[in-house]
Amino acid sequence: MTYSAIDAIGIDMDMDINMDMDMNMNTIDSRYLTVDSQIDPVPDTVTPTQLIADTFKIYGSIFAICFTIFIFLRLKFPLTYTYNSQLLSQVTPLASDASVQSGIIIAWIPKIFRYTDDELFEHCGMSAVVYLRFLLLGVKISAVGVLNSVYLFPVDMYGCNSSSSSGGNEEECVNLEDIIDRMSLGHVSSGSPSLIATTVAAYIVFGSALYLIYKEFEWYRTYRHKFCVNPQPDNYSIYVEHIPIDFRNDASLQGYFESIFSAEDVVEARVALDIRNLDKKVALRKKAIEKLEHAVNVRDVKGYEPSHLTSLGEKVQSIPIYAKELDSLNREIADAILSIENAGKGGDLEEAEVEDSGTLSIPNSIAGDHLSHATVDHLGPLDLRHDGLEHSEKESGQEDQGLDQEQTNYSPIMMVGKGLVGSAQKVGKGVVGSAQIVGKGVVGSAQMVGKGVGKSVVDTAQLAGKLLGGSQDGRVLDAGFVTFSTLLVKNQALQVLHSETPFTFDVKDAPPPKDIIWSNVGKAHKEQQIGHLLAQVMTVATCLFWTIPVAFVSSLSEVESLQDLIPGLEKAIEKNPWLASFLGQLSPIMLVVLTSLLPMILKIYCKHEGHIGENSLNASLLSKLASFMIIQVFFVQALSGSLFQSLEDMIKTTNFSAIIDLLATSVPGQVKSFIQYVQVQNLLGCSIELLRVKRVVMALIRKRIGPRLTEKERNSPFMGILPMIEPDKMEYPTLLAQMVLYFMINLVYSCIAPIMSYFTLLAFGILSLTYRHQLIFTYSRDNEDGGALWPSMINLLILCIYMSEFTLLGILTLKKGAIAATLMSPLIILSFIFILYVRQQHFKVAEYAPSTVCRAKDNSNRDNLIDTASFLRDQFLQPSLKEKESRIPENFSDYDVQLVLEASVHEF
Repeated sequence: MTYSAIDAIGIDMDMDINMDMDMNMNTIDSRYLTVDSQIDPVPDTVTPTQLIADTFKIYGSIFAICFTIFIFLRLKFPLTYTYNSQLLSQVTPLASDASVQSGIIIAWIPKIFRYTDDELFEHCGMSAVVYLRFLLLGVKISAVGVLNSVYLFPVDMYGCNSSSSSGGNEEECVNLEDIIDRMSLGHVSSGSPSLIATTVAAYIVFGSALYLIYKEFEWYRTYRHKFCVNPQPDNYSIYVEHIPIDFRNDASLQGYFESIFSAEDVVEARVALDIRNLDKKVALRKKAIEKLEHAVNVRDVKGYEPSHLTSLGEKVQSIPIYAKELDSLNREIADAILSIENAGKGGDLEEAEVEDSGTLSIPNSIAGDHLSHATVDHLGPLDLRHDGLEHSEKESGQEDQGLDQEQTNYSPIMMVGKGLVGSAQKVGKGVVGSAQIVGKGVVGSAQMVGKGVGKSVVDTAQLAGKLLGGSQDGRVLDAGFVTFSTLLVKNQALQVLHSETPFTFDVKDAPPPKDIIWSNVGKAHKEQQIGHLLAQVMTVATCLFWTIPVAFVSSLSEVESLQDLIPGLEKAIEKNPWLASFLGQLSPIMLVVLTSLLPMILKIYCKHEGHIGENSLNASLLSKLASFMIIQVFFVQALSGSLFQSLEDMIKTTNFSAIIDLLATSVPGQVKSFIQYVQVQNLLGCSIELLRVKRVVMALIRKRIGPRLTEKERNSPFMGILPMIEPDKMEYPTLLAQMVLYFMINLVYSCIAPIMSYFTLLAFGILSLTYRHQLIFTYSRDNEDGGALWPSMINLLILCIYMSEFTLLGILTLKKGAIAATLMSPLIILSFIFILYVRQQHFKVAEYAPSTVCRAKDNSNRDNLIDTASFLRDQFLQPSLKEKESRIPENFSDYDVQLVLEASVHEF
């Protein structure tokens, strides 16, 4: 009995002990489950550190191999990799420097970093210097983040309260295991005083960024003024849009500005014309020349007469047919330009008035004898009055003799309503011709006043009616360009208010002639506004739609979460462990691919906004691209990745405070995704850029397809495919937008996960090396814009700073750092004051060259006897109007020319 009793007591004690142990273990397990639910659910095989390490190994190795290959290729293929040192039209002293081209194979690396801003400005252009300056700014801000990491790393790593701490803070302590997560704000306990260190870091980073931006204003102002006085047409010209009806011709527009300044100050005025039919003919002639030139090459090189099938299936010899087509186009283009020029000469309208009924008034008091014609849109009945309507027989007889010389002079005036009503009147000393256009069709009728006036005046009036009715080219648009002889007068004209009516007689800087988008010149104000509105709507709609694929791609990096959502994935990973690493690398690659599609889509939207020059279009594209990058890649990546990562725990948790803790932990934890993205985008992108993969592939394709019988054919583009000898242009909007994203990522994460600054520092450094080389040796200056994107870029950086501050404030609030979040308020206020301060004058004084600088340059030109008008005249004449002369292929022999002439004679 005793033994049994003792045994029973022992058994009871064992059961009690086991039960207590089970209960304690359950309590411990539940506590650790609570902690584990807040930990980044990444399996042991793909921890954040391993993901980042694998990404660096893969893409770092790719860059190292590609860079090594590039070092040798640039010596073996100088035309491809040191283009600006080989082609005579592109050679610059920097690219052809012997010390860079010879000696040690990497001697060029330190050399390109020693070139000053002045040297780069002179030989590479201001746009190149602006881009490199922003890269340097990124290096400096990243370096500040690296310095902050010296104290942020220990604060974050030891900011987790231990279980022995009083106050029951164990549940608020997210004791993260991975070293990358532990070096972030997510490892700091909620409400911990250590959060103040993050606020201190914010003051240092954002304060340094604002100071550096302020210093950039000084640099930009100096170099922008230097650029604005360069001897180039756009620096001496303005663009005028929505011109009042009285001034819609070259002479009257020029007369207006001469009345404000002086005749010596105005070189010329060019009112734009609607010449879409002429543009089409010029384009057709260019294609005809290419076809004929190739046919002649086939005959000369291959030794047989080329032939082709017509649209009816008939086989004909190519050279005679193409020659006949070219000859016809030459004559049509010449006739069309001659008609437009004759229409532009016009007669002299001495007096007309606009009354309440809508009668047109064109006083000669402003434009004087320069006023030759006017165009009226959307007005009421037209009434032209001339005091000298009645003439004597003697005067009419005298005019009869000069009719042949004056018959092409007329004054076109157009009326547009539901029906098309126009009237054109030619007034000589004794001759008045008038024509009326009625209905959709154009019917010209003329009444002659005076003796001996014949059919020629009727033809002239009918031609005027057709031009104004829109059936032929020559309709006068309400926009044009005015060129001045001095910089001072140009800047004065640019800043003067020319009309009391809104959106009338607007003036703005003229773009370089080669960058003008002529299809947008002269667009009506309503059409501009509608186009701009539609472009904004389409941009917002695309941004909303883009969220779906970006959110999905961002979720791919959360492998364990994918295992929970996708049935069978866990078993697949168990059988193929490499699949986990592959999925971890797939997200940044797909994100890079998605962002590379954006420029093509957004550029289409920008073109509908009515920009008249590539400069303003690129500025709009930069703003849209950067906004997309910030919203889609940064915020959607950060939030969707965080939500997806913590979604399962958030569903299981009913405590709102616990959900806040999860978000506060997971948002800093997304640093691994951004590190991956920056590495892939930077290392892979720079490898492709240095090796010029796109251009090399394109050149190889061009070698296999398209005309290539002669050297000229081989060096000519074909269907948009460029040979290697064609100069390459830098895509500034795309590259700057990508840089904005780097700034945004660094500004936010340098304070909450300072490891990010190390990778952005590396990224900006590699970008500086890559694009310094490319801008000096490879890219041309054809798309030089004088740093026109700098103001947009600075505004975007200021926006990034402001958004980063509010993002950091939100994260500190989620972390329950009341003091830390409160201390952020003065920083936000100071940043806002800085923004208000620089917007007062700093942008304005950098936009235009001051009068003192302009006057000094004008005096210098005058003292050195530089005739500015010699290189300014006809620069803003529409390109197709310069195509009056006949064109023939360069490989045409005298015999070929004679055949064309004979064919033309037989045709007549």
